[in-house]
Amino acid sequence: MSLCKKSWSLSAFSLALLVAPGATSQAWAQDAIADFYKGKTINMIIGLSAGGGYDIFARLVAKHMVKYIPGKPDQVPRNMTGAGGLLAANYMYNVAPKDGTYIGAPQRGVPFEPLSSGGDSKAQFDPLKFHWIGSANAETSIAVAWHTTGIKTYEELFTKEIIMGGTGAGTESVVLPYILANVLGFKIKVIAGYPGGSEVDLAMERGEVGGRGTMSWTSFKARQMHWLTENKVNILYQQSMEKHPDLPNVPLAIDFAKNAADRQLLEVMMVPLLFGRPYMVPPEVPLDRVAALRKAFDTTMLDKDFLSDAKKSKLEVEAVSGVKMEELLKKAYATPKPILDRLAEVSKYQPGLKIIEGTKAK
Repeated sequence: MSLCKKSWSLSAFSLALLVAPGATSQAWAQDAIADFYKGKTINMIIGLSAGGGYDIFARLVAKHMVKYIPGKPDQVPRNMTGAGGLLAANYMYNVAPKDGTYIGAPQRGVPFEPLSSGGDSKAQFDPLKFHWIGSANAETSIAVAWHTTGIKTYEELFTKEIIMGGTGAGTESVVLPYILANVLGFKIKVIAGYPGGSEVDLAMERGEVGGRGTMSWTSFKARQMHWLTENKVNILYQQSMEKHPDLPNVPLAIDFAKNAADRQLLEVMMVPLLFGRPYMVPPEVPLDRVAALRKAFDTTMLDKDFLSDAKKSKLEVEAVSGVKMEELLKKAYATPKPILDRLAEVSKYQPGLKIIEGTKAK
């Protein structure tokens, strides 16, 4: 009887191997990934300064994501400021270990900097070669004017000059005001060079600048909503493909376009907003580890503790998968050359628009 049982057991085991070889190899692959990450540390390289929306979100993602990475590694967030996040992206592409232990958290406009800057790009990376892990939320950006400027609506930007604060010269916080000034005729000057949004906020409060051309609505709600209730700022317009449900009476910037060509140009620049809070790893990271990190990220976005912490911090979670991000990026870089040439032109300084690189950003 015992021999029969043993024979049956061996036969069943052999049958299992024949029936489900994929499951077995998948388990071995999972074990290999767990063996690699066990005892290691995930370094989250955050491209902007501490205390801002990108920083808060990245630290929250890192805290919960390691629970779902095989091997249960530790996590250490690190801020690497400079050039509005370009420094961190250049580091991730050229210096960071290519083994899956470093995850980059750049400003959402960084992957599109070569697109808007053309031959003047300071990027030392190919954004299409990064492995995109995911984004915690698609985003709506707002432009605000500090109350002391006296500017209450976007129409006044055609007649009244405003100085806005931004981060790196080629980043969204500077490029979008450039484009709206050059295409629409807004009277905007830009002070660029601040390490992050928190420093731009302080600059507004100190009177160094009169507003921000880009500010994530989710960050505003979480940290600066009192500005609105205390009448310290006026929201001039929102930048997205469609209005945020919270802002039904705030106009969309793309609706200011004077013709179809202008609208097409502005729509290209709305794509980065769909990147929201992006995360990526270098090109050479093994694909099985990329898949494991993507799975861990996707699972984190559904984790009840993560969602609870995000809610406490007043952060909206509207996740975008890494695969979807790659599709969006490829589509943007497939934009017809005449449009890209014009985009590169209107993204630069032109008469009536000045960039004062870093003069008050210390």
